Amino acid sequence: MGKDIYGVTSKILYRGIALLGNPQGRADLANLRNSMGKNLSQCPEIWPIIFESLPEDFLSKKRDLSDEERAIITALQLFALHQQGQEKSVNIGKEEGFSNMGTSLRDLRQGDGSLGADRRFNAMLTASTYEEFIGHLRHLVKILKAKSPQSKVNYGNLAKDLYWILRGKKDDVIISWAREYYRENRKDKGEEDNDK
Repeated sequence: MGKDIYGVTSKILYRGIALLGNPQGRADLANLRNSMGKNLSQCPEIWPIIFESLPEDFLSKKRDLSDEERAIITALQLFALHQQGQEKSVNIGKEEGFSNMGTSLRDLRQGDGSLGADRRFNAMLTASTYEEFIGHLRHLVKILKAKSPQSKVNYGNLAKDLYWILRGKKDDVIISWAREYYRENRKDKGEEDNDK
């Protein structure tokens, strides 16, 4: 299931990325950003972005969103937040060396302020609800955008991870993110060792 979520999210993203330079693409991103924290029933302007691309088995049969819908919508909203004001796409594929969200957020540990970044990262990982987790993640994406504008995120992979969190596999996801976030940059470490 996770692989399908990755593929569907990536398809929506690539279609949106192709539209970045035109008014409709910018409007779609603004609508996604504006839908954060709102009930989806209050955001009809994003319905076509989402529902036109979701497979039938991802669509909820009830009033509440399915886990697939929630994960994909959240990832797209975070992409829209991160992409705001950027000319080049902030989405990255696996082929470009991305592992998970911890990989991207590791950029916040560079230089001064790493202790504050670590506290925020740990607060996110230990959040008790999905909504609290996403609130922390949204804040970290804003900081990443401000402090490290060249940083990119694999938003298809993020949607897949969010799906597994919603499905009760949070521990697996957060350990994976923590491994990448706290992992030393092997290249820099090797260069330092060679200098000694």
